[in-house]
Amino acid sequence: MIDDLQRRGMTVSPAPGDTPGDDRLATDAGTVLWLSNMHTRCRGVPVEELPDAVRIEVDTFLAGLDAPPMSELSDDEFYTQLRTRLITPDTSGELSLDYARPAFDGLVAELRRDLPTTVQTVSDSDIAGRDIDLLYEIGQRNTDAEPVEIQALDHEIFVLTGESLFVASKALNMPRLIATVLNGDAPLGVLFSVPHRSALFLHRVGTSTVDAAPWIATATIGEAEDALGGVISRDTYFWYGDTVQPVTAVDLDTNSIRLLVAGPFADALERVAELPPG
Repeated sequence: MIDDLQRRGMTVSPAPGDTPGDDRLATDAGTVLWLSNMHTRCRGVPVEELPDAVRIEVDTFLAGLDAPPMSELSDDEFYTQLRTRLITPDTSGELSLDYARPAFDGLVAELRRDLPTTVQTVSDSDIAGRDIDLLYEIGQRNTDAEPVEIQALDHEIFVLTGESLFVASKALNMPRLIATVLNGDAPLGVLFSVPHRSALFLHRVGTSTVDAAPWIATATIGEAEDALGGVISRDTYFWYGDTVQPVTAVDLDTNSIRLLVAGPFADALERVAELPPG
């Protein structure tokens, strides 16, 4: 990767925060190139095909650099490229993201610029002087519209997947998910998980929840392994009335998962027990 960039006249070096498993390079201009995605995409590529695979990664990176700054975009262009992103907070300090909003369980909702070949993080300077509420509204609307494949599994579980980098971010608008995936019917709430950016598990709380909860919890851990772009969360959550509650405790040291039945989730299960059979 470094050699390929240098052949194109770019000098790069390890960026601040560069660590094994979270490798990143910085150009002389300070632009950071995260390599974790490239590692994952190239992991299964035959050795003889690696040079071409790396070249494609470099082309993608450079295409993003060639894009005009957001300050030069028309409003229509700006809004069209905007997406919301559910993600773990960036603590590197390389970009100012003071606008980021808390989502749930330590995760945050940030804004992204979706380009044809890459995705860019939106910084405070990119949106200076703009209505942040409007940006989140438009960004979430665009994220909601991202294409996904929906597969129905056992225990009334649905899994949403796709090539989009914003599949998991659809969880930021749970009423919309309930309307589109569950036909608007989830009076007792839903269980969901977001193991990585391109996967989301969803289940309407009901008589099958006793089987669905451990299934989702286990599947989420599996999906989080070698997650492209990094793990969002290994936990499973209960959503009801715009509040989100973790319902699992994951211990990676012992490779165990404990189901947490308390609070609103326990109340929902009690209401399930009162439902008539069938």
